[in-house]
Amino acid sequence: MTEIGTRTGTLNLLFDLDDTLIHCNKYFDLVIDQFADLLETWFASHRLSKEDIKKKQLELDLAGIHVHGFAAERFPESFAETYDHYSDMFGRDPDPEERQRLLDLGYTVYDSEFELYPHVVDTLSRLRSEGHLLSLYTGGVENIQRAKVEKVNLGPFFGDRIFVAQHKNAEALERILTTMGFDRSRTWMIGNSLRTDIAPAVACGIGAVYIPPLSNWAFDLVDIPVGESERLLRLESISQVPAAFAGLRQHR
Repeated sequence: MTEIGTRTGTLNLLFDLDDTLIHCNKYFDLVIDQFADLLETWFASHRLSKEDIKKKQLELDLAGIHVHGFAAERFPESFAETYDHYSDMFGRDPDPEERQRLLDLGYTVYDSEFELYPHVVDTLSRLRSEGHLLSLYTGGVENIQRAKVEKVNLGPFFGDRIFVAQHKNAEALERILTTMGFDRSRTWMIGNSLRTDIAPAVACGIGAVYIPPLSNWAFDLVDIPVGESERLLRLESISQVPAAFAGLRQHR
């Protein structure tokens, strides 16, 4: 297969979606707040705090993700599992209607009106105009992630190069790089997650740009030495990406 991105100065750029191009964590945080309010009310006689509820929900959510990946039902089920946990702890008979209400609440996050981060369209437009090949590589469920892309009208930037992985790791990224025949010396991953964007890029031998999110999710945090070489960069905003790549070309 002919390698893509071998023309001088052009790059293959893989972008993460959630909290790199569009807001995501804030919508999950809003739903988690609603969930914690409900449990605090239902277990009021036990003086259960919202902080404790959120910690248990996060613990159960992360445990499920490590096993099942970014399945659509994982987030809602963490609500039900938290409810079951405290029901068992306090000897409270679970109410099937309450449990279903929590599941339904969890699924509402996927209906959010997702919003672009500032400067995304201008940045992608500039990179495309400079001849770079843009791809989207995101974690989650195919139809949910593609629906987000359609809501914010980013599809034209990526064409048929939209890749969705339920387990977003080095193995999934390796399959994309191999299938597309990308020249790794000219390929970069741009994302907000140290775990699912930056660490896999380093493992696969491509460049990585880390853009910290507005709010961190515990799952995303792993130790990666960001900013120690030309192939591992940290930027504060996606708007800085074109200039960063232009600067790298000038130093070669």
